[in-house]
Amino acid sequence: MDRSLLRAALAPLLITITTAAVPARADDGVAAPAAAASGAPAAAPGGGDAADGDTAPGAPGGGDAADGDTAGGGAAVEVVVQGARPPRSASETVRERAEVKAAPHRTASDVLQLVPGVFATQHSGEGKAHQIFFRGFDAVHGQDLEIWVAGAPVNEVSNVHGQGYADLHFVMPEVIRELRAQPGSYDPRQGDFAVAGSVRFELGYDEPGITVAAGAGSAGARRLFLAYHPERADEATFAAFEAYETDGFGPARAASRASLIAQGVYQPIAGLSARVMASAFAGRFGSAGVLRLDDIEAGRVDRLGSYDPDQGGDSSRAQLVLDLRAAGDAPGEGLSLAPFVVLRALRLRSNFTGYLEDPVSGDATEQRNEAITAGATASYRLRFPLLSDRDAFEAGVVARTDWIEQSQRRLAAVDDRPTATLVDARVRATDIAGYLDASIRPAPRVEVRGGVRADGLAYQVLDGAGAAARSAQGVHVGGKGTVDVVLLPGLRTLASVGQGFRSPQARSLGDGERAPFTRALSAEAGLRYADERVRASAAMFHARLSDDLVFDEATGRNEPVPATARTGVALDAVAHPAPWLVSSVGLTYTRAAFTASGGRHAAGDLLPFVPQVVARADLAVTPRLGALFGRRLEARAGAGATLLHRRPLPFGEIGHDALLTDVTARLRYHRVEIGLDVYNVLDAAWFDGEFVYPSSFNRGAAPDLLPARHVTVGAPRSFLASLSLYIG
Repeated sequence: MDRSLLRAALAPLLITITTAAVPARADDGVAAPAAAASGAPAAAPGGGDAADGDTAPGAPGGGDAADGDTAGGGAAVEVVVQGARPPRSASETVRERAEVKAAPHRTASDVLQLVPGVFATQHSGEGKAHQIFFRGFDAVHGQDLEIWVAGAPVNEVSNVHGQGYADLHFVMPEVIRELRAQPGSYDPRQGDFAVAGSVRFELGYDEPGITVAAGAGSAGARRLFLAYHPERADEATFAAFEAYETDGFGPARAASRASLIAQGVYQPIAGLSARVMASAFAGRFGSAGVLRLDDIEAGRVDRLGSYDPDQGGDSSRAQLVLDLRAAGDAPGEGLSLAPFVVLRALRLRSNFTGYLEDPVSGDATEQRNEAITAGATASYRLRFPLLSDRDAFEAGVVARTDWIEQSQRRLAAVDDRPTATLVDARVRATDIAGYLDASIRPAPRVEVRGGVRADGLAYQVLDGAGAAARSAQGVHVGGKGTVDVVLLPGLRTLASVGQGFRSPQARSLGDGERAPFTRALSAEAGLRYADERVRASAAMFHARLSDDLVFDEATGRNEPVPATARTGVALDAVAHPAPWLVSSVGLTYTRAAFTASGGRHAAGDLLPFVPQVVARADLAVTPRLGALFGRRLEARAGAGATLLHRRPLPFGEIGHDALLTDVTARLRYHRVEIGLDVYNVLDAAWFDGEFVYPSSFNRGAAPDLLPARHVTVGAPRSFLASLSLYIG
């Protein structure tokens, strides 16, 4: 079967198309095209590092050489061989800048929805970390999804609001160069929280010179974006600033944030390259909280209203990353060292039950969490001809330590006076890990990748509320492996299996206890296809957890529940049939259920809040309209649609479906661009959060102990118009 016939057979999977004949990726074994549409130098095709899927150690930015463009015809051009690591599963996903720009995105969490199976909601205000659903997992704010940005971890250990809390508001969508998602836990580099999988963001900005963009829109939205990228530098060298404010689409929904990211790639000496990234972020936000659905339907409360307008909070983050890479003696060999430090603070006030627990003072709680995280990753990759001359081994270490101060207090409804202290703790958490990874080719068309990872976790807890100091420690060892078989040119089949884990909430541990882990076992099998214009995959997967966490309305955080399992299928496709079209599509179906009984959950019950069907499609058209007075005139139009279907809720109920469509339009003449982004263009009346539990929002009234449907209302149609200047 030749490639044209195979591409035609795969065509029904595609409802997507892209901006340029995308450079073929080394991870799917396709040689790079002669040149990229942007005119930048193409990576060297074929052999060397790219053929093995290794990023050249001398290029941590992963892009063109720092002096890739030359001023004169006689100047030398440096060509950097590059490529991504080969996939660890059939459904591993990459979204590049072209796909990210196809539809409008407010935040980096919105961009996550380009990953098949991901849906992100923000039910507690435009500033709190998004709730993330991924292939049958309610990752809440990050408990089941390991997230890294530019070499620094985003997940927070033992956060008082939720284990693995991951706030991505500090990343502007414009500076996301690549998003790589690894479902499951099949790569030894994946560590804590890689239960549903891992996501890594690589940052860069490719518009040369200075960019100034100002926007205004619905509900008093105002945005200023500034960026600078040196004309002859790698796109990984840039600085960007964002300031954003909104009055919100209803009461108690105002929000503001400011963010700065600066990154530079340097080569201090021959054979050594360095990348430095620094960022700072601060935000404040209101939250309308939940409403009882029966109150909305009876007209007792407006659907955009709030029982408690004092909910909300503030958040901040600062971080510094240094990434050093030295090339080895042979192609594909090299040493990397990347230390990082992160400072985080969060304050959150919420009330999910009204006056159920305290009929007089109310159930509002305030959570505070402050953390300092310091750590480093290091690895060495070595060519070692064991069964073939392309075999390679990698050894690596990962270390992080977190100093955490946290509290949770119940507040009086009238004057916010503390009425009870629920949490008052100081935590020191340390994770020291080592891994060994191998890539071996026992036959010309067969490659086996995998290894083992061991994590040692230690905790010291000073619990002020319980007036007790205690410590605990434990070790998790997990094996991971993938068999990759090339069936035809561009077509391969992969089968993967791996063990992952989630660390425990430190406050739950007893003195001297061997730290328990949530253990995950996942497996997947499927097909991948890639050529110069099309990438597609289809896979079946299954995952089992030893225990799980589900949101509890009484505590306002996730609480332990019995063991669970997920089974499903995932489809993904990206197509680039013409230089002026870009498109991507993802579809997943997952059945997530309890495999053991405990509390209010029984074996066989569907896991609450987890959507069974998530679909996403993006399409963009970027024609060049010609020239006007000798200057180029360009346009861009795009749309993204997300479908959420069948959300199980507690007590056997099913949530409402949602179909959301966002569109964008841009017109650029030389250095000036006007744009319009419209979100929820069909003005769907939807709920971004649905819960079932007892509540009482009438002060002093006898509490209603019957479970009732509670909702947080999703944003209606809104727009943001912008004017951008490109000064180069």
